[in-house]
Amino acid sequence: MDKLNTIQQFESYLNARCQPGTAKVYVNALKLWLSYLNGNEPSQKSAQSYINSLIKKKLSPSTVNLRGSAIRRWFKYQGIKIELDYPTAIRLKEPQYLSIEEVEQVIAACRTPLERALVIILFDTAVRVSELMNLRIKDIDWNKGLLSVTRKGGGGDLVNISDRGAKALRDWIDSRQLDTERVFGSVEYYDVWRLLRVIGKRAGLKNVRPHIFRHSRAIQMLSNGATIYAVQQHLGHKNISTTMNVYGRFKAADLKEQIPSW
Repeated sequence: MDKLNTIQQFESYLNARCQPGTAKVYVNALKLWLSYLNGNEPSQKSAQSYINSLIKKKLSPSTVNLRGSAIRRWFKYQGIKIELDYPTAIRLKEPQYLSIEEVEQVIAACRTPLERALVIILFDTAVRVSELMNLRIKDIDWNKGLLSVTRKGGGGDLVNISDRGAKALRDWIDSRQLDTERVFGSVEYYDVWRLLRVIGKRAGLKNVRPHIFRHSRAIQMLSNGATIYAVQQHLGHKNISTTMNVYGRFKAADLKEQIPSW
């Protein structure tokens, strides 16, 4: 196995699908595992042996989980599905999200139809960036206000888009100069991440990144009385437990508003 080519190819694969920070952490984890293998061929057995050695060294559960997740992601990249026994990640902090006022602040900082479309649609539909980047013209039902997206894992789903979201999408399509069925052409995750960072700085806000709009929409829905089941459906989670684990915690200030006085 050519270790250098393996790492470079895996990094390219991740950069097209993950946040840059996540890609970097996963690549570093892969390097540590390949070093542990010392030239031996990677396999589920050797991966589990590595995980067991980390546990024996008493590394933190979050560290072991991260490295196990990176290894599983590498096998997935290879087209191989494996099962590893390692600690489950523990979510103790509430997800980072923007208030509706902050979302409007970001929208106001947009300068082009592309920027407005990305921000408005990511918040409005709560789709993942990969789902949005794969959107084609024929996937848009303008009359019913629906987008046909391919979810994480490959399943198809219909997602609601509001009149405001549809207008932003239409404005972008009318202004673009692209001869392609893909709504956003050759734009990839890293391009969106970098652009949102720039827009966030204009708006005077930190941590404006693609996934924060998905979190923000989910929290806004819950704050306005939507059931956790409705949020699950809108976000396309297969299991309600995923929705509960991610969005079961509010910021303390927002939670205060949910607690009735007595």
